Amino acid sequence: MAGLQWRRLKIVVGLIIGCCLLAPPVSALELGDVDITLHSTTEYRLQWSDSPADYMLTDEDQDQDFFETLSADFNWREHGLSFSTMMSYAKDLDGTRSGSIFQDYTDSRGDHRQDFECYYAYLEKSGLFDDALTLRAGRQYAYGAENIQFDGLWARYDVPQWLGLEVEAFGGLVVQHYSELGPDGIGGANLRIHPLTNLALDLNAVFFEETSWETALYWQPSDIFKVRSRVAFINDHTRFIDGGLETTIAATGTVFDASFYRRYSIASKADFLFDFSYTLDEALSSELNRLYLMQEESYIEFDLRLSQPVPFVDGLTVYARYCNRTLSDDNDENIYNTDFQRITTGFDLEEGFGIKGSHISLGYSKWWEKRDKFYEGESTSWFADIEQEFFEKLECSLCYYHKTEDVNSLIENEASTSYRAAVAYQLCEHSRLELAYEYQQDDFYEDEIGVNHINSLNVTLDLDF
Repeated sequence: MAGLQWRRLKIVVGLIIGCCLLAPPVSALELGDVDITLHSTTEYRLQWSDSPADYMLTDEDQDQDFFETLSADFNWREHGLSFSTMMSYAKDLDGTRSGSIFQDYTDSRGDHRQDFECYYAYLEKSGLFDDALTLRAGRQYAYGAENIQFDGLWARYDVPQWLGLEVEAFGGLVVQHYSELGPDGIGGANLRIHPLTNLALDLNAVFFEETSWETALYWQPSDIFKVRSRVAFINDHTRFIDGGLETTIAATGTVFDASFYRRYSIASKADFLFDFSYTLDEALSSELNRLYLMQEESYIEFDLRLSQPVPFVDGLTVYARYCNRTLSDDNDENIYNTDFQRITTGFDLEEGFGIKGSHISLGYSKWWEKRDKFYEGESTSWFADIEQEFFEKLECSLCYYHKTEDVNSLIENEASTSYRAAVAYQLCEHSRLELAYEYQQDDFYEDEIGVNHINSLNVTLDLDF
């Protein structure tokens, strides 16, 4: 694994150096010509609980971890050249043993119990061929028929005079952080045209073990209405159809959204969530692994959302959402797949009652199922978030969440509750320090492994330059 990661890193560096050689005027730039933006997040986390009572678990009642995330952007704007990267490092500090309730991915990463990830590191050159072409090389993301992460090349070409034509092409080696890196190449293309100023038509494709492709339409016929639709395929098999209508009434601030989603049954196991970090196909499982619950069956889903500012109450907005999912075939019902409905309602209050720097959010949600084979779950949730800023530097927040039942466990009346309190202080223009405490209690944990509650203390330092 380490050898493959090292070879892949050398490929990324080679691509970046190669692009540098294609831009000799920039190689003579001085440091003063570059705009640099840096962001760092450093976090220490302490977790503790009462000792587990399950004989299959260790008796460890605490865990300590360290996390670091660093992102950087270097821009030579005059020359249309930039370099961007984002990396993370995680380290287990106290040797959490296998079988601990706190064991996570970092604890299983070899003897050193640490993990380093490079999410992206690419060099970009814009402004080529009369500002029509942009090139990018290195580790990066591409979005289209699939959202992929890869080491390779990406190019975009814009021809505004040809119906606003936008063409993207990309290719390289697929990136998988949590399993063996495979040698297979991946590639794709995105095509967008604008027949009208307010109309965009997309045709996107990704080529890997299978061919993923999709068509999409985005249309805003007026200031009030927005229409969207997508149809996605694996080879010649339909994956899903997605459509929606958003209505915005500026005079009242009303926003209403209605959407429809039709998920089709899979033609083969590799069709299911074919996002190149997940598969059920045994032929690919040695290269692409990911935690999953269960295969998603075919269904139809309707979603309605409404948001409305309340007149005469400054900063108050109420919202509501209704979701209805129905399996296409009743015989597909299992523990994970079922018919259900969900309603959510609540409000947001920004600087209410004239209190500057305040924010209050309260909500209620109810979920109920319709099953023929298993226990029908029904769960009610309440949540609240309160934030207050003082002196433009100090922020205090309180969060609460309670759920009457975990519908995934198929056990009746097992509630869970979570509290969070945080204090953040702006140390200076470039730094922010936050101290957060969280308490979680779950009936399922208490019944199954004898843990009544879990506590978490996080200290986070953000730096921006």
